Amino acid sequence: MRKITEEIVRAFRRGENRTIGNSRSENGSLYLFGNRIAEWRGGELWITNAGWSSNTTKERLNGLPGVRIHQRRGEWYLNDILWDGGWVEVRSYTGGGAETDEVEFDMTSRWMDAGYSRPNFAVFHTHDESELSSVEAMLNEAGIPNRRHETDTAGRWLPNYFIVVLPKDLEQSSNLITQTEAL
Repeated sequence: MRKITEEIVRAFRRGENRTIGNSRSENGSLYLFGNRIAEWRGGELWITNAGWSSNTTKERLNGLPGVRIHQRRGEWYLNDILWDGGWVEVRSYTGGGAETDEVEFDMTSRWMDAGYSRPNFAVFHTHDESELSSVEAMLNEAGIPNRRHETDTAGRWLPNYFIVVLPKDLEQSSNLITQTEAL
């Protein structure tokens, strides 16, 4: 990690207003070339690439806690989950905590007759990514680590989004979601 990233991220995490080269920490937000790329919202870390898939943007974001961005075939992945660069709460891409690298999710899938693969420990499925947030919030509130996951399809491409939990939390999570759906 470059020294400029270390220093500006340190200032951002401490809530200090500081400018170093092309980066600025100001009033709870982190800027790169004048574009807001991170901010604190109610104590939660939110990030975006602000429309710039540059190495510098990736490097600054990777300096933040709980953020691990890599690129594969031109697409960005945030904590091993495909990410379009739009605003996201980092915790929703790490399984419920800002520093959860030690949590190992089992993403093993099996192929379904419906034409898509499904993770064995998925407790929720949708084709609309916006529906994931409420389920993540419910699981986070119950203290159940979780992670978003997207799988492929056969034939025509439909996105399949899942919420995956640890094997030990499968039954509790499934029961919680079932009870909530029944209301």
